[in-house]
Amino acid sequence: MDKKLKRVISEYQASVRSAVELMHRSGIPLPITARDWERTKIPYEGKLDGGVSYRKHGIGCQVDLPTGSVDFDFGGVGEINGFDLWRLTEFVDGETAKYGFESEGAIKRGFEAAVKSGELVLRENSLFYLTHTERILATEINRDAPNDLLPHYDQDEVVALNVHSFLAANLMLKNYRKLSSKLEKNKYLSQKDEVEFRIYFCTWLGFLYATCERFIKPDMSALLKERRPESFAELVPQSDKITRKINVHWDALRKFRNNVFHTRKDVKTIFLFAADEDDRLSWAHEIHAEFAGFFSMYRILCEEHYLTHDRFGESQMRKLSAKRRARRFNGQV
Repeated sequence: MDKKLKRVISEYQASVRSAVELMHRSGIPLPITARDWERTKIPYEGKLDGGVSYRKHGIGCQVDLPTGSVDFDFGGVGEINGFDLWRLTEFVDGETAKYGFESEGAIKRGFEAAVKSGELVLRENSLFYLTHTERILATEINRDAPNDLLPHYDQDEVVALNVHSFLAANLMLKNYRKLSSKLEKNKYLSQKDEVEFRIYFCTWLGFLYATCERFIKPDMSALLKERRPESFAELVPQSDKITRKINVHWDALRKFRNNVFHTRKDVKTIFLFAADEDDRLSWAHEIHAEFAGFFSMYRILCEEHYLTHDRFGESQMRKLSAKRRARRFNGQV
């Protein structure tokens, strides 16, 4: 490939990355796919941190960086290192001599030659990529801040445990309690409600088990002490308390879960748990409430950390506020 063209592509991609990093720091949610970006509810024009202007369009955005304006589209799965001839030419913005080209036509000829030689490959959304190079996703931007023990929101295993296990358990418990109240009031349930009652009950305890398991293997308190900022140490006593409580009926919950989600070997374990044998069901409700308090405090500590360490793109409060502003903005148009 022509070295001059390679330089243009390299500087363009670096500017796009800078623009996306700035969008992330400014609290704009980065998309997983190009369609996600189309559906992102933010004003079509606005200011990023530092007063930098942006203009959202289709599956892309234009950002007026201090070094110059850059326009880009997100790839099908959120790639940010795709480009096309028009965007490269716009990026050069008449300064062809700066890159060693005598005219924009020379850039076009170099681009077409690179496509013909196979050094550039066309993918979806009419974007080209350098052959044999890794695609860079928007969701990978600024994931790991240097010397910061708190992982990126999308890579935080405690956040993932809350979202994928505990919140699922919480939803199942709410549905189970609704039908339980209905049974208590009417003294019976329809056949459909009876089936759903059992499903909600078993699924609640299954997801509760998954949440409990992470507090024991490996130890949650050790994670908080060794792999989180100092401020998270205040959660250690609460984590230790939960772990001690889990151990009271851990084996019974494990057997219940295995007999529900694997080949059933002993139906008695399910009946005994459901009958509140040795207050096991009461224990499960207590554990659930302890988890609710723990994850609530963890979210608060995360929000404080995001906001005090300029990690605004991860702040769920900022994202909610941005969505509210977008709704107001769209309502005024």
